[in-house]
Amino acid sequence: MQITYPKSFLKLLLIGFALAMLPLLVVFVNANIYFGKLTKQSLFNMSQAVETTRSSRILLEELAVMERSARQYFVLHDKLLFENYVSAHDRFSYAINTLLSLPISKSQQPQLLALAKQENNLFNSINDDKNSSFDQSMVNTFTNLTNQGYKITEQNNRLIDQESALFKTKVVHTQQLLFWQTLTLIPLAVLIAGLITWMIARPIRRIDAAIHQLGRGDYEHEIEINGPGDLRQLGARLNWLRLALKDLHQQKQRFLQQASHELKTPLTAIREASELLNDGIAGKLNQTQSEVVHILRENSLRLQKMIENLLYYTEIQFNSSEYQSSSSEPKLIQQSLSALVSEILHAYELTISQKNITVINSTDDIIMHVDIEKLRTILDNLISNAVKFTPNNGEIMIDASQSKSMLIIEVKDTGQGISQANLIGIFEPFYRGEQPNSSLVAGSGLGLFIAKEAVDALKGEIKLAPSQIGAHFILRLPLQHPAA
Repeated sequence: MQITYPKSFLKLLLIGFALAMLPLLVVFVNANIYFGKLTKQSLFNMSQAVETTRSSRILLEELAVMERSARQYFVLHDKLLFENYVSAHDRFSYAINTLLSLPISKSQQPQLLALAKQENNLFNSINDDKNSSFDQSMVNTFTNLTNQGYKITEQNNRLIDQESALFKTKVVHTQQLLFWQTLTLIPLAVLIAGLITWMIARPIRRIDAAIHQLGRGDYEHEIEINGPGDLRQLGARLNWLRLALKDLHQQKQRFLQQASHELKTPLTAIREASELLNDGIAGKLNQTQSEVVHILRENSLRLQKMIENLLYYTEIQFNSSEYQSSSSEPKLIQQSLSALVSEILHAYELTISQKNITVINSTDDIIMHVDIEKLRTILDNLISNAVKFTPNNGEIMIDASQSKSMLIIEVKDTGQGISQANLIGIFEPFYRGEQPNSSLVAGSGLGLFIAKEAVDALKGEIKLAPSQIGAHFILRLPLQHPAA
């Protein structure tokens, strides 16, 4: 699926941040709205509760003041006492009107109006007949008003408790609503953040893979980055770099191939001349001359080996498809492993003799049915390295074992071995570890690479085993059985 990206990586980041924050912002805004409503409701309920409680208290207090002032007035006939009674009546009327105006007291309006009417009738009766006495009917009326006041106060308290319970229920409902909104929107925010992260990481991983591709020397696959505009432009630059490296790599391979072929011609003449001198065709040599000829012959062999490795390497690089096809149909030959190892050791007989190296060949009685040429390439590189790195009076051990389907060959030497720092790249082309002090000509760094390529072609395995002294290579190859 083709994904449409913004034109810039920064815009993608901003869009992703905004989309990831949007659900959280919705939760925050909703919570703010609900909490604002709850706050207003709480303040309203509190003000109603305060006004109701205060007005109810004033009703009872003013009824007591009116009864006391009326009793005292009818006994003492003092105008000040009557004025106190009138003031208490006014405050009582104001409290009644306050309760009537509160929404919480709507259900009490008939009782409040009846209480106000009864108190007003008592006030008119006292005001019209100031010279009469405080009789039993007035006492009963005040008692009745006080009882009604207590009932109204109790009802107000119950109404306040009901409003408080309703408010508590509303708070719990709001909490649950916000909880479910949060439970829904936060995973949505995480999902959006994950999607944006994937959209950001996808082209970055592709760029990382492209860089690894170039680092491995794979210049055949086109690099194309699908992402923001600036990352697509970076992908185009990487593809341009791939083409440039591919052209440079091909030029290097052509140079190696041509140089190897050009060097092979004069080397052949040097080899033939050194062999003629060694065989005494040009005359008998004294001991010093013979040693010089041996050195010349040995190093010409080494140079020939390096050039052959270069030619083999360029053949692998240029004709990898042909190499693989030839690997899929190997030229199987039945041969003794001991004879093959002896043949390879004979090529290094002079160096082995000169360095007084002891060779222990434990490959007797093993008959193979494998691609001999590739196995010869593998063993020749392993043995040549062992001979090169084994010091004077050292030892080389070649051991082999065979099962029904697997051939295991071990090559060990008593040289300086391979340090931990050099383990990573020993099978890479042109990799050279620490050279022996006696070596006048450095190796090409292709021996183990070519051996590894041949092992892969035979679908085998080669590895460097841990060893306290020298290097220890283990080769495992599947055996091909001749058809019946």
